[in-house]
Amino acid sequence: MKIARFWDPVENAARFGVVEGEAVFDVEGSVFDAIKVGRASRPLQGLRLLAPCCPTKIIMGGLNYIGHAKETGQPIPKVPGVLQKSVNTLIGHEEPIQYPPETNRLEYEGELAVVIRRKMRNVEPADVPACVLGYAPGNDVTARDVCRDGRLGLIFSKSWDTFCPVGPWLETDIDPDNLDLTVRVDGAVRQHVNTSDMIFPVARMLSYFSYFMTFLPGDLILTGTPAGIGPMNVGQTCEVSVSGIGTLRNPIVASPRRVAGEPSKYPLPAA
Repeated sequence: MKIARFWDPVENAARFGVVEGEAVFDVEGSVFDAIKVGRASRPLQGLRLLAPCCPTKIIMGGLNYIGHAKETGQPIPKVPGVLQKSVNTLIGHEEPIQYPPETNRLEYEGELAVVIRRKMRNVEPADVPACVLGYAPGNDVTARDVCRDGRLGLIFSKSWDTFCPVGPWLETDIDPDNLDLTVRVDGAVRQHVNTSDMIFPVARMLSYFSYFMTFLPGDLILTGTPAGIGPMNVGQTCEVSVSGIGTLRNPIVASPRRVAGEPSKYPLPAA
């Protein structure tokens, strides 16, 4: 089942729906309970798709593919690494990624995203699937040259507005440990991997995280990026595809604050 979140201009509100072919059927009640598909529908074409979740937090698994650890010169981790984005970063399918003036190296990181269905704390790996609402393509957009030494640099590099595209929808019935993930920039393949190459499979990663934090319905977890991270530029389009789910597409635009050749009004702290 594909679950989309979209903007309803008649109700002037966001709604959840189930995608069937070229139509989206309204969900009656909450998507976090037993999903009841209503009779009302609307065409998928032309619908403004939003990020398919409303998280209280966005958690990221770090260094979860061997190739990415090697390309960044870091040792293979013994336990899942954890990072965090702020919720202001979240955008949906076809929404523009803004290139801020504080960076000259904006990079994509294609990832498998996971959305939580029910409150989750101290959960064993075998019980994790029952706590998951669905899976989607995600992009952990990063200002690479802002990644300075220390934790502050990671926060600055990953938490700008628009730096977490997710979508176009969630797939509920899929094996997250055997999916092809591909990133394209203007049609050229930049990343390609199967999620079976993860160091820590989805269930093990989420179980580990749940032992020191409580996840709530709608929370979002990004599960790491493979080798091949690289730059995106204004005017390009980045696509993250996951087999069996779909393709997330976002254009890159200049931030309204970005003026070519001018320094940032608010420079970042020195390392």
